[in-house]
Amino acid sequence: MRVYVSSDIEGVAGVVAREQTTPAGGTEYQRARKLMTAEVNTAARAAFDAGAAEVWINDAHGPNTNLLIEELDERVELLTGKPKPLNMVHGIDEGFDAAFFLGYHARTGTVEAVLDHAYLGSVAYDLQLNGESVGEFALNAMLAGAFGVPVVVVSGDDKLVAEAQALLPRIEAVQVKVALGRSAARTVTPAAARAAIAGAVRRALTGDLRLGLLRPPAPPFALDVAFLRSSMADVAALMPGAERRDGRTVRWTGDDYVTAFRACRALLLLGSTAA
Repeated sequence: MRVYVSSDIEGVAGVVAREQTTPAGGTEYQRARKLMTAEVNTAARAAFDAGAAEVWINDAHGPNTNLLIEELDERVELLTGKPKPLNMVHGIDEGFDAAFFLGYHARTGTVEAVLDHAYLGSVAYDLQLNGESVGEFALNAMLAGAFGVPVVVVSGDDKLVAEAQALLPRIEAVQVKVALGRSAARTVTPAAARAAIAGAVRRALTGDLRLGLLRPPAPPFALDVAFLRSSMADVAALMPGAERRDGRTVRWTGDDYVTAFRACRALLLLGSTAA
C-alpha cells in the first residue's frame, strides 16, 4: 500500500496566528513548523504500522520548506521546495492507494474559520468552480480523485472538518481545534492531536478506502478567480484562454480537470505579480 500526505500548517493544533505560518514570524514560526512536523510524522508512522509499504509527504504550505526532514521517520520520502506543477498535491499522479490532508484550513470567507484563504490569500478572495465557491480541500481532493486516489484522513479546525464532511461524509476527520475567529481557537494539546490523528489513520487504512474518492464534476469546467484588486485581474487576464468577467474576476474554461487545476495556479501567480 502506498500512502500520500499533503501537509499544510494553518490547521495544525495550536496554530492560530499569521506569525506562526511564515518564516518572518521568527520563533513563533519555528514552533509551528515543529508542531506541523510532529503531526505529519505521527500520521506516517501510523500508516506504516497499518501496513503501508511507502509514504510520500508533500510539504504543501507557503515556502514548501517547513517540515523538518531530520525529525521525520527515516522510511518516508519528502517532496519539498517550489514551484511544483501540481502544487499542494504534486506527485499524486504517481499511483497511490490513499491520501491524507493534514493541517488544512477552511475556504475563503468561512465565518470564524482559523486563517481561511485559498492558496494565495493576499491575491484572491474567492475561487469558484462551475459557480460554487471551493477551497483548497475540494480542489485538491478532486485532483486526487481524478487520478483515482481517495482522501481518507483530514485534520484541521471544526470549520474545515464540516467542509470536508460535506463532500466526503465518511472521511476520517480529526478536529484539533474549535475556531473562535480568524486568529483564535480553542485547541487540543499537540499530544492529543497526534493521538487522534494516529487513530484516524489506523481506522482509515483498515476500512473501505473507496469512501474517500471525490471525483471532479462532469466537464466543462468554469473556474473563476476573484482577485482582491482589479490590477491583479489586469495581469491574470493576459493568460491565454482567460476571460475577464468583471473588474476583479477572471474565468478559465476547459474540459480537463487537471488543466483547470493548473490554470487556477497560473492565474493566482500572475495576479500576485501585481500585488
